Order: sequence, then C-alpha cells, then structure tokens
Amino acid sequence: MRITQVAAVAAVAFASGGVGALSVFTLGGHDGHSGPVALVVGNYDGTKPSVIQFSADGGDVVTGIQWSSWGSRSATGHGTVGWDNCTPNCAAGSTRDLPATITLSAPDAQGQWTVITEAEHGRTTTFSLSGHWAQGATP
Repeated sequence: MRITQVAAVAAVAFASGGVGALSVFTLGGHDGHSGPVALVVGNYDGTKPSVIQFSADGGDVVTGIQWSSWGSRSATGHGTVGWDNCTPNCAAGSTRDLPATITLSAPDAQGQWTVITEAEHGRTTTFSLSGHWAQGATP
C-alpha cells in the first residue's frame, strides 16, 4: 500500500483554563490512501512546525526546528531550547540556549502523530496525545 501525505484539519474549542476539545478530520490523498503527516497541537494543525511549546508558562519551548526527516512512521527535527537553571529559583534563574532534538512517532488512523519525544540537556521527555501533550506549535 502506498502512503501519501494528507492535510488534517482540527477544530479546537477552548474552555476556561486552557483545556480544549479536539476533533480531527483526515482528508484522503489523490490515490485514496491517507498517511500520517499532521501535528495537532493547540490551534496548530499542520506539518513541520518550526516551534513547539511544551509548557504553558513558556519554560520549555523548542525554536528554529529544522526537520531532517518527515516520513509516514516518524519525523525528526533539531532546534534550540532555552534551558533555565532555576537558580535560585526558576523565576529568577538564568537561561541559556541548548540544542534539542524532537521526534514525532506513533501515527494514528486519523493521520496525526500521537507521541512527541524531546531530547535536550541530557534528558529525554516523552509526551503522548492520551496523556501530557505539548501546549502549542507554530509554522
């Protein structure tokens, strides 16, 4: 079976406190098959975002993402994260830019990635659509 890229459209309705309801509709490719290509985060519903925000307070944002691969089973990108040393506390700590690697995986039948892995500063964090998910993304 040949997999083609598709467009995904998300409708996000935000309730108070930033909690949202998410609906995804997959549009078939020209040969009738669809494939996973969309990252649906907040109001972003597209491919190859250049920024992904992992925390609501802006403390974990990967910027300048350049995608080295974007396939039907996984995608890998490299960017920069501002790492806060939280000394003496996170509000007063200093921030320095460090390299980060983003991996998208586990596509579902609706054509969206369901797992994001962020590797930076010697740690790896996995976000899943059914659990803790990223907060936002931009093209």
